[in-house]
Amino acid sequence: MPASTTAGAPATLQAQLDARPVSALQWRVIGLCWLVNALDGFDLLAISFAAPAIASAWQLDPQTLGLVFSSGLLGMTAGSLVLGPAADRIGRRRMILLATTVLGASTLATAAATDVTQLVVLRACTGVAIGALLPSLNTLVAEYAPDRRRNLAISFMHLGYPVGGMAGGFLAAQLIPAAGWPALFVAGGLFTLAVVPILLLCLPESLHYLLRSGRADSPAAAHLAGRLGLDLTAATAHAAPTPATPVREVLRGRWMAPGLALWACFFLGNLTLYFVLNWTPTVLVEAGLPQAQAIRAGLLLNLGGGLGMLTLGYLSARWSMHGMMSAFFVVGGALVMALGQLSQVAGVLFACTVLAGFFSLGALIGLYSLAARLYPDTRRATGVGLAIGAGRFGAIAGPYAGGLLIALGWPMGHYFALLALPLLAAAVIVWRVRPPAGRD
Repeated sequence: MPASTTAGAPATLQAQLDARPVSALQWRVIGLCWLVNALDGFDLLAISFAAPAIASAWQLDPQTLGLVFSSGLLGMTAGSLVLGPAADRIGRRRMILLATTVLGASTLATAAATDVTQLVVLRACTGVAIGALLPSLNTLVAEYAPDRRRNLAISFMHLGYPVGGMAGGFLAAQLIPAAGWPALFVAGGLFTLAVVPILLLCLPESLHYLLRSGRADSPAAAHLAGRLGLDLTAATAHAAPTPATPVREVLRGRWMAPGLALWACFFLGNLTLYFVLNWTPTVLVEAGLPQAQAIRAGLLLNLGGGLGMLTLGYLSARWSMHGMMSAFFVVGGALVMALGQLSQVAGVLFACTVLAGFFSLGALIGLYSLAARLYPDTRRATGVGLAIGAGRFGAIAGPYAGGLLIALGWPMGHYFALLALPLLAAAVIVWRVRPPAGRD
């Protein structure tokens, strides 16, 4: 039953969530968002594991392969910028269901690609779906989590991404030698489509969204309030219906400085990260490492990233989020530089790969927590979606720049060092990502 309101009791929806233990429904939402994000990681990073086989079969040069990598990220940019803000209008749940369906279908269709043009188009469609998903997943978790657990909940949700990437790597090592690279995309597409009915039955809408969109008297809102033990009448009195925030409002006035700083950090962090994630297996094979060991290095990047996410999420309740992220960016940049010098020393390479993923991916995921805290719920999906979209421009630039530098004949150590520098810049800029005075 909903908790009754007593004198001095918390009234706003968020205050009531903060005052209660985390319920089974909240854990279910966080867990389902983790699962969808794992599918994102599997489907997006599958191309990096399949790339050596595709390049060999189709005789692709580094520039063309860089275009294939960047096409998915270009789609993510479009999805984040165009469809991400739409979740503030149509709802988080509806956007997640729609985008997950498109993700599964486009990944499955990738297996049937017969030339580079088809591959680029299908990877772009996959990217659009993932770009639409991330803001809604991030927002839904942020709106179901109590304040004391929000950083950890968001970090846990994003842990699904490297776990999905690792699962893709393990399957790639088994499926590609036995059945060819298309088998990896068949598996990813079928797994993703199989989850859609589960989401349809088990994933609820955000109660914050229902209240802000004028649906506080709907059966869905009453049901959710009852499951969460909340006083819907009191929460409704403190949450008048509010229209979705126009995109231009996210960067207007006092929101401009922290918003632009957030965009810059996402851009710089993604530039380095997606260069490393996409190119590491391929450049290690070209440097003479066996393909199995090169794929293992890609797995270890994701493993380290997952550990970094959890560590940052756990420690953020005790220390300054900004200070930890700045340190993570600096150490991550140094380790990415080191990766370019270690290709022939397998044991040291693998240790450095784990640590590079730990610090660089861990810091980048921390930005999602900062973004969720920067914006109020009326503009959260819009603000987070635009920030992720800005980051995707970096994610496009990183793999493509890597392909150009490789094609120009740069030594491995030189282009790894150059493309690690954005992490050092992000370490400085992240201090500017703070809510403005008078936050509404």
